[in-house]
Amino acid sequence: MTRTDTRSGGAAKVLGAVLGAGALLLPASLGPRPGPWTWVAVAGVLAGWCLLVAAAGGTEDSGPVAFVRDRLGPGPARTATALYFGGFATGQAAVALGAAEFALGDSGWRAYAVAALVLGSAAAYAWCVPRGPSPAWRRLRLAAVLALAVSWRALGGPLPGPGGEGWGAFPVAVPLLFGWVGLEGAVPAVARRRALGGTLLGIALAAALYAVLAGPPAVGAQAPTPAAAAALGLGSAALCWTYCRTNLRATAARWTELTGRTRRGGLVAAGLIALGVLALGRAARWDLPVLLIGPGAATAALYTLIAVAAVRRPRPQEPTDHDHDHSAERHRVLEGAARSAR
Repeated sequence: MTRTDTRSGGAAKVLGAVLGAGALLLPASLGPRPGPWTWVAVAGVLAGWCLLVAAAGGTEDSGPVAFVRDRLGPGPARTATALYFGGFATGQAAVALGAAEFALGDSGWRAYAVAALVLGSAAAYAWCVPRGPSPAWRRLRLAAVLALAVSWRALGGPLPGPGGEGWGAFPVAVPLLFGWVGLEGAVPAVARRRALGGTLLGIALAAALYAVLAGPPAVGAQAPTPAAAAALGLGSAALCWTYCRTNLRATAARWTELTGRTRRGGLVAAGLIALGVLALGRAARWDLPVLLIGPGAATAALYTLIAVAAVRRPRPQEPTDHDHDHSAERHRVLEGAARSAR
């Protein structure tokens, strides 16, 4: 029995997949607006989705795009790849704006200007250094993200942005899905009962952690001192920049899959899309929660497509010269709201 066939292994895999930048951005942008029951409801829906996908063989071994291809054909699989590209390209506008707001401590026009610099520098680094981060660096970064998120929570900040105020439970659940990117590729087959149990446990633990981090400040909690807020803000901004960098690099790989063109062309395309969303957000006075709707909606569409594939039988296929390329798909992961190298 491998480590991932145990409950603890399955839970660790899910937590590693869905925790990351979302642990910083969602509490900062939405704060206590969703309420803990919204997180419970989202987690419950995702748990049911996992059981459906697990009964169809899971996505852990083949990857979500190959899962869709095997059951629905190449067209829907291409749609899944396009959802990855579009969702993560637009999502980098939110990640960059979050980095800027952490660094500056405000959300005015200066934050959008700094966010453009964040995008430009992250894309330039990904252009010059095509190699992704090592597994050790990803684990270290995740630990740093969680340490900063807990520190913000303990000190009563950061304060939530105004964008979540007055939102209903369903609309606010869309940006919350930014925190669940990565789960779609971590579902084991139902035959691996211990691993599946660990997956469900991981969903519950992640939802509980998000609910605590985004909950209202404790009674008597005081806002961090200016020095502490500046230190936490700069650290959070730096980590968001690293996620933006690796997200752009991985999004470029999806561009290559879609168009057959170069990775660098994909970097340019993803960067321009993110800059366009950022400019539109400034012109329309959108704040961070609204920018998170784009990647959240793409995630919801991707999960729906996988669920549709799960209720279909696998299509009979003839071996092709591309089988090796498809089997390697699960090794090319994007780094979403939370997951290092997803």
